[in-house]
Amino acid sequence: MKFICKIILWLNILAFLSCFKIQDSETLQILFLGGGSPEPNTSHNGFINYHKLKPNFMRNNMNITFSSNIDDLNKEVLFKYDAVIMYISASNDKPERVKALIEYVEVGGGLVALHNTSGAFDGDEDFISLIGGQFDRHGSGRFTAKIVADKETHPALGGISEFEVWDETYIHKNLNKDRIDLMVRDENGRQEPWTWVRNQGNGRIFYSAYGHNGAVWENFNFQKLVTSATIWASNKKVSVNLNIPELTYTSDVDNLLYNYEDRKTPQFIQDKLSPEQSSSCLILPDGFEAQLFVHEPEIVNPIDMTWDDRGRMYVAVTNDYPYIKENGNDKIIICEDKDGDGKADKFTTFAEGFSLFTGMCWVNGGIILAQAPDMFFLKDTDGDDRADVIKKINSGWGIGDTHGGPSNLKYGFDNKIYGCLGGGGFTRDKDRFSAAIWRMGVNGEDVTLISNLSGNSWGLGISEDFELFASSANKVPALHIHVPYPYFDAVGLKKEPALQIFDYSTFYPVTVTRQGDHFGSYTAAAGFDIYTARSFPERFWNKTAFVGAPTGKLLGNFQLKEDEEGSYTAENEGSFVASFDERTAPIQGKTGPDGNIYMIDWNNLIMMHGGHLENPLRDKSHGRIYRITHKDSKKFHGLNLRNVDTGELINILNHDNMFWRMMAQQKLVQGKKYDAIPSLINLTKSKTVDGIGSNPAVIHALWTLHGLGQLDGSNDEAISAVKTALYHPSAMVRKNAVQVLPKTNESAQLLANMLEEQNFNTLRHILLRLSAMPKNDEFGEIIYKLKNEIEGMKALQAPYNLALIRHGSNLAEKLISEGPPRNKKDENAKNQIKNKPQNILKNPSFEEVENGVPKDWVAKVHYGKASLNSDSSIARTGRYSGKIKSKMGGGAELHIVPYLEAGEYLLSGWVKTEGVEGNNGVLLKAEGSGMKAKESPKLKGTNEDWQKLQLNFKVDYDSGVLIYCLFGAWAEAKGTVWFDDMELLQLTSDKVVPKVVEVESLIAKEAFKEGADSIIRLAKLINTREEKFTIPFLEGLTELENIKFSDKQIKLLKDIVVDASPKSKMAYAIFGSNNNIDLGLSKLATAIKGFEVELLIGDPMKGKEYSKSCVGCHGKNFSGLISERSPSLPQLSNWYMQGQLQKYKQNILGYKVEDSDGYLMSSLMKDYSNQQIADMISYIKTFQPRKQLNMLNGDLENGKIEYQLNCMACHQENGKGNKQLYAPNLVGLSDVYIVNQLIKYRDGIRGSGNGDKHGKVMQLFAKNLKNETVMKDIASYIISLQE
Repeated sequence: MKFICKIILWLNILAFLSCFKIQDSETLQILFLGGGSPEPNTSHNGFINYHKLKPNFMRNNMNITFSSNIDDLNKEVLFKYDAVIMYISASNDKPERVKALIEYVEVGGGLVALHNTSGAFDGDEDFISLIGGQFDRHGSGRFTAKIVADKETHPALGGISEFEVWDETYIHKNLNKDRIDLMVRDENGRQEPWTWVRNQGNGRIFYSAYGHNGAVWENFNFQKLVTSATIWASNKKVSVNLNIPELTYTSDVDNLLYNYEDRKTPQFIQDKLSPEQSSSCLILPDGFEAQLFVHEPEIVNPIDMTWDDRGRMYVAVTNDYPYIKENGNDKIIICEDKDGDGKADKFTTFAEGFSLFTGMCWVNGGIILAQAPDMFFLKDTDGDDRADVIKKINSGWGIGDTHGGPSNLKYGFDNKIYGCLGGGGFTRDKDRFSAAIWRMGVNGEDVTLISNLSGNSWGLGISEDFELFASSANKVPALHIHVPYPYFDAVGLKKEPALQIFDYSTFYPVTVTRQGDHFGSYTAAAGFDIYTARSFPERFWNKTAFVGAPTGKLLGNFQLKEDEEGSYTAENEGSFVASFDERTAPIQGKTGPDGNIYMIDWNNLIMMHGGHLENPLRDKSHGRIYRITHKDSKKFHGLNLRNVDTGELINILNHDNMFWRMMAQQKLVQGKKYDAIPSLINLTKSKTVDGIGSNPAVIHALWTLHGLGQLDGSNDEAISAVKTALYHPSAMVRKNAVQVLPKTNESAQLLANMLEEQNFNTLRHILLRLSAMPKNDEFGEIIYKLKNEIEGMKALQAPYNLALIRHGSNLAEKLISEGPPRNKKDENAKNQIKNKPQNILKNPSFEEVENGVPKDWVAKVHYGKASLNSDSSIARTGRYSGKIKSKMGGGAELHIVPYLEAGEYLLSGWVKTEGVEGNNGVLLKAEGSGMKAKESPKLKGTNEDWQKLQLNFKVDYDSGVLIYCLFGAWAEAKGTVWFDDMELLQLTSDKVVPKVVEVESLIAKEAFKEGADSIIRLAKLINTREEKFTIPFLEGLTELENIKFSDKQIKLLKDIVVDASPKSKMAYAIFGSNNNIDLGLSKLATAIKGFEVELLIGDPMKGKEYSKSCVGCHGKNFSGLISERSPSLPQLSNWYMQGQLQKYKQNILGYKVEDSDGYLMSSLMKDYSNQQIADMISYIKTFQPRKQLNMLNGDLENGKIEYQLNCMACHQENGKGNKQLYAPNLVGLSDVYIVNQLIKYRDGIRGSGNGDKHGKVMQLFAKNLKNETVMKDIASYIISLQE
């Protein structure tokens, strides 16, 4: 018998060896099987945490492959790997998985099991035996597991030192006696096994209970432990890659490193690496390689790069960052690769003496350079590669925020310059904007706001088909500018911000990261550079956007795809480049002239701005640019377009790299090459389509004709070429042909004929362009018919509304007249009884059965022995109940995890018991990260009649909540229980539901705006139609102001209002109130309430965590930062701060995209419940306010006079405010902040929100101030009131 067993074992070993993938003997192949999601929550999240192993694995020549597919536990997959790391919870619905894993181990495969893996597979005995023990229960806390005496040299430990860390304190059960303990943890004086090894067959198994969250995974000793354990478990030797440097560290005894993650101090500062050493720390996808193109000392602090018409790189280096100095030290350096080896070897200073420039681009034979407050044009005219022309071309760029200036300058298809802007802002007369995409002429004139973003923005991308994309700070790595603002301005419609198109904002660092907020996400996204060449594999072509994450030490990769709704999705595909050199800081990844990607590495430990400008660790002597190539890239033969003729420029429009195509277009247009026109027209006739469904040459030809002024109606042949291109087989060509059409009646007709376009991004551009055409009432009905087709398509709604407003404002009367006739009897009927709230739970009565247990519910034994099943013999309603039974003693559960929004809930269920014994008996329970755990009363004994258990609970923020039906509750119980008819009802909601404006309201509003006679005429018609049908039309009245009525017209409207339906009267009441007209609805008008704050008691301990999202802008002491335009908070009253933050949450404040800071606050507050807001403020109030400096030096005497005239009545003589008047304490705010807010009130950017009655009062007073000098005087006087 033993002989037969040995034969079977050897056969299995042979099968194992034959199944292994042929590989380099020095490279281990490791499968990491983990759970988790792309969300930035590191708890039990292998999807994120496994990245931290990559540096050590790379150094030891180990390839790691991640999978979340538990079905990979099969022979075909397992035998490709030398070892498997498991960090996963899994059910045992397919026992063959465990069987395959055991077979894999027994024939020599290695297994490393971490943390929650010891609770996997529902207590399968064979799996428990394989691991060596089973999870029982846990607490949590900081501790140091001790290495067992005489086991210090065990190879699985790798020579690690004992280390303190926070983790869940696992307690195990069903421990194998053959395990060898390597580490133990003190559990109330008892040595709890913590890390052990064992053998089974020819395989090795390692287990450690470490690993709950990212704080553990970033620990160097833990990383070394897992690496050593994996090598040991594989039972193979590895060779160390000596090209990868060993990182060394210095203790941060002076606490210079910021520590918003609350790491144990002192932290460790990684010592600097040479450029060559740092380049060895880069991790790229297979097939790609990073080569140093240029580095210090030739460049330091590179902030931008561009190339000229000869393909030479210009690098903007800013020695002065983050300050603007009178005698600047910043330079632009030309970096040339003369010998073609991929490295710069000639360096020429093109320009110097500047200070803190933030962006540049090549145009007209020179450089446009952004250096707030100005922009310059620099050009070399004598051929010595030094700028001898330096001309200021515009001003108005803000300098208050030195990391928020104009950046990412790019030449657009429409032959204008586009750029991004952060918090620095732009001011010209009354035009003000910040956090935006902007556009200007190549001469610097006509600076135009294109779209607002959010936060401090530093990323712009232009695709090959002229779509605009962007990135921004605060977890916003990808946006699509679906409607440029000039379209809104043309018809007077409220602007919409750019669309957020990313799926996840998470990044995936391979080293320690230090952030101020939004931990684990793109808190400081930089750049949005689309790959627009053909040297990389096809999946990159015009689809991959590279986004820098300097706080994550990586360059991210987002895949752009059309979403079939008129916009795009940007799928987060992780890191394109990730570094484990903590000083690496990628801020840009541009497509170069050779078709490769050039990545700027800012190379700095200190990435935060506010509050850390003077940090001595801020580096001013390093900087690198990498050239990233693919193994299949074709060799690039350089181009020089400096003096080529028109024919050659036309040929270049067919180049496979957009850099050269755009350079050729630029030279044709800016050089006024009118001799190119015939060839350009001929080029537009090409009907071919390339691998991405485009014809780039045709697109460039169309825009070149446009730039040469040939599409203004003066050249019939050119117009004919555009008309032909409208029907090109490529949707990309069609949408660009649409954009170059002249604004004529003929063009409008052409566009109206295209409204059946099947590509929704092209349809978006058709609608947008149609909205800019001369008005034609005949198109209104045609456009209106698209309403149902585009319903729910967010990106198409605004273009549709714009086109309809332009051509359909006269449609209101026709649409109303076609509505159903009015039935006054229905209006007087009693309100219908409201429907009962819906049960949130799936399969609440357990009627659906799967594998013998209730479907959608997890059936789990968590203590001792118990059985769970669906029972058809006993049920309160229906056929089945959920049954749990234990004779020997055990604990078990049925649980489900609904995702709940913030609000109050009622959980109930019916139970029947038989002989239930034990401390906890039977109960219901709800718990989750967003709430305080709640339990129902406990039942024991025998209850022959069904008993109802219930409990109320409140969810503080949107999160998953565990709903339990418990037997024993993690303790021993005996007896039987049946559960049935579970119900979870939402009683209240903290969710803000955005108001949806119906298109009928917009059409009616345009008609109402024509004046009193139009309002009276339509109101009469509305009174003849069904109440419900007319409500959207009447909504068009509610935002109208300053409509003039004669006494006679008021009487006519008053008579109409008397006859109006009950629900219509509110719209008339609002209209009358807004226009100071007495319509006999004064009682109803008085009932219109403004915003009312929900004052709650906060918990400062909880608030500490929530407030981390505030420190980036308000500073670590919440005293405000002028550079971030943020106020000091601790001196403000609790009632005022709760009210303001709730207003932001409700879109009462910050609802206008022009208010970039307020808009960011509004977006941020939507993530918090009112209770979390109260907690946050409670923590902020534990800080002491700091004295503000007089920065503006206003006239104190005049300021006192103006303050007494305009401010004192509400804010009191001492400036401390008045709760009854909702007037806040002004003392403690910076003078710069006060002036900025007064300007916003004056310009209607702040205070216009629906329900913000106090804001409207502030608008009146701000408009009463003579000028901004008076505002500065008042602000300086308020500063003087500080004690």
